[in-house]
Amino acid sequence: MPRFEYEVKKGPGAISKGVIEAENQRAAVTQLRDMGYFPIHVAECSEAKTSRSFRDSLVRIRIKDRNVFLRQLANLSESGMMITRALRTLVEQTENPKMAKVVDQLREDVQKGNSLADAMERHPDIFPSMYCSLIRAGETGGMIEEVLWRICIFGEQEEELRGKVISAMVYPIFLMVVGSIAIFILISFVFPKFIDIFEDFNAQLPWPTVVVMGICDFMGTWWWAVILAAVAIIVLLVRYRRTDPGRMAFDRFFLRVPVVKTLIIKFEMAKFARTLGTLLDNGVPVLTSLKITAETMSNVLVRNNVAALHTGVTEGDSLSETMRESILFPPMVVSMFAVGEESGRIGSVASRIADAYDLEVDRAVKALTALFEPLLIVVMGIIVGFLVIAMLLPMLSLSAGVGA
Repeated sequence: MPRFEYEVKKGPGAISKGVIEAENQRAAVTQLRDMGYFPIHVAECSEAKTSRSFRDSLVRIRIKDRNVFLRQLANLSESGMMITRALRTLVEQTENPKMAKVVDQLREDVQKGNSLADAMERHPDIFPSMYCSLIRAGETGGMIEEVLWRICIFGEQEEELRGKVISAMVYPIFLMVVGSIAIFILISFVFPKFIDIFEDFNAQLPWPTVVVMGICDFMGTWWWAVILAAVAIIVLLVRYRRTDPGRMAFDRFFLRVPVVKTLIIKFEMAKFARTLGTLLDNGVPVLTSLKITAETMSNVLVRNNVAALHTGVTEGDSLSETMRESILFPPMVVSMFAVGEESGRIGSVASRIADAYDLEVDRAVKALTALFEPLLIVVMGIIVGFLVIAMLLPMLSLSAGVGA
C-alpha cells in the first residue's frame, strides 16, 4: 500500500509531521481528518512514487482494458448514475493500475467542470480522436449512454478483427522461429563435429559438403557475432520503421506483395467503413468524420488516400467521385457509397460495407495462412534436407571405400 508524508495541525499546537499508509491521497486525507487532525500537506513518499512508477512501466494499457472500461461506464450511465460517480466507482474496479490512474484523472477533470470528451482528449494514446468526437456529439445531443454503447460495439468489433489476424499468424511465426533455431543449432554445434571426422580421412568431399563445411566453420567460430548482427539488424529495422520515411517504405513494400496487399486493403477498408459509418450515424459532420477516419488508418498510403477524400469533398466533389479517383478503393465500395449519397444513408451503407469486409478479412487471413504454412514447411524441409544430405554423402563414400 502506498505511503504518504503529511504535515498536520491539531488546535493551536505546533505542526506535526509523519508518514501514513493509505490507498490514495484522498484516503490519506480522510484518515487524518478522522484522527482529529487538520491536514496541511499530504504527498506520496518519494520511494513509493519510484517503486510505483517502475511497476507501472512494466504494465501497459491494452485495447481490451479500454473496451472493458467503456462497457462498464456505459452500464453505469444507463442505470442513471452521474458520470463523476460512475468514474469514481470504476477507479476502484479497474484492475490495470495504469488504466485506473487514467480513469481517476478523467474523474478529476470532469469534477472541475470539463466535459468527458475534453477529459478523454488529454489521453490520445488511449482514447482516439474518433471516440472523443463521438462522446462530444453524445454530450451535445443528450444521448451519451447510446453513444457509449456504440463505441463499445465498435471497439469490440475492432478488437475481434485484429485478434483474428494476429491469432492466424501466430503458428506460422512460431514455426519459422523454431525452424530457424534448429538450423542454427545444427550448423553451429552439431555438424562441425562431423567435419572433424571428414578431415581426418583426407577424402575428397562432394561440393554440397564443402559448402556446408564452409558455413559450419564460419558459424562455429563467429556464431555469437551472427546473433549480435541479427539482433542489431532487427533493432535498426524497428527504429527505422518508427520514423516517417521508414513507415512509408515498409507500408509501400507490403502493398507490393500480391497476397499481403489483398489482406491489407480489405483490413483497411473494413476499418475505414466502420469508423466513417459510426461517426456519421452519431451526427458527426462529414468533413470532420473523414479527417478523423484518416487518422485511424494503419497504412500510411491508405491514410493519405483517405485524407485526399477530405480534400476532394472540401473542394465540392462528392465522396464517391473522390473515391473513384483513387486506385485503393474497390469499385464495389465506390458504387455502394454512391448509392448511399443518393439515398442520404451513407452511415448505414458504410456499416454494411464494414460487415462485408470483416468476413472478407477472415477469409483472406485463412487463405494466407493456408498458403504460408505449407510453403514455410517446404522451405524449411529443403534447407534441412540439403544439410543432412551434405553430411551423409561423404559418409556413404567412406563406407563404400572401406567395403572395397
